[in-house]
Amino acid sequence: MLTTATQAANDLLRDGYARITLRDGGERLLHRVLGESRQFFGRPVGEKERYAAADFNFGYRPMGREFSVSAERPDLNDCFTLWHDRLDLIPNSAEIAGLTKALLAWRACLSAIVADTVGEVAAQLGGHKAPPFEAASYLQFNNYAVADSDRDLLQDKHEDGHLVTVIHTTAPGLELWLNGEACPMHTETDEVLLMPGSVFADLTGGRIPALYHQVRNLHLTNRTALMYFVNPELAEPIYAWATEPDTTPIDLREKIRSNPSMFGLPDVPAL
Repeated sequence: MLTTATQAANDLLRDGYARITLRDGGERLLHRVLGESRQFFGRPVGEKERYAAADFNFGYRPMGREFSVSAERPDLNDCFTLWHDRLDLIPNSAEIAGLTKALLAWRACLSAIVADTVGEVAAQLGGHKAPPFEAASYLQFNNYAVADSDRDLLQDKHEDGHLVTVIHTTAPGLELWLNGEACPMHTETDEVLLMPGSVFADLTGGRIPALYHQVRNLHLTNRTALMYFVNPELAEPIYAWATEPDTTPIDLREKIRSNPSMFGLPDVPAL
């Protein structure tokens, strides 16, 4: 059954996350991007590094350069990042056109889901509109096939710090912290999870708290997580959708900018 924006918004308000069934060819786009990602990550590390920026912030990022809580405990995955549609930030991107085209089509699918769902929450909390977000958001997919460790967690407990994260995982391991417990959560082949971050918590006046999560090490031979990290664009003032009566609205942009986990990447160079 397709998930409507109203259903997803109600789930967020009630449960703190939403399962969303893909529509309008979304499952086909998902399978396409997963196939391209498997081909890419199947390459030797040295070859994949041809598509890494000098600072490893765009394109390919080897294992050990990303962490959830502490740099002393890096996440046990390598990954690939595409900021908005900025293929110019990824070295030699023309050589991996199949992958980048699949990612851009997948991003368009997820952007529609985010706009509908976040917009519905904003409307329910006082008739507001969702902030524009596409130019400040990025896709990332994590590959856990290289992880060979006895660590209990591939990623430690954290919240992403964004407006929302939309995620699809190909295998178990993801655990959401709900009611003080780590609850295993897996996505079906036609499904994504929408997880609120601290920016969403601020916009909703705490009605929807940031969702903490982690990734359990189940010693799987292959696991991929596709994520869309959604950030509000900061050109215009941003005010909470739900506030206490008789309080002066506070522009949230400075708090958003100062959040170290808000933008995992530095300011994107202008074209």
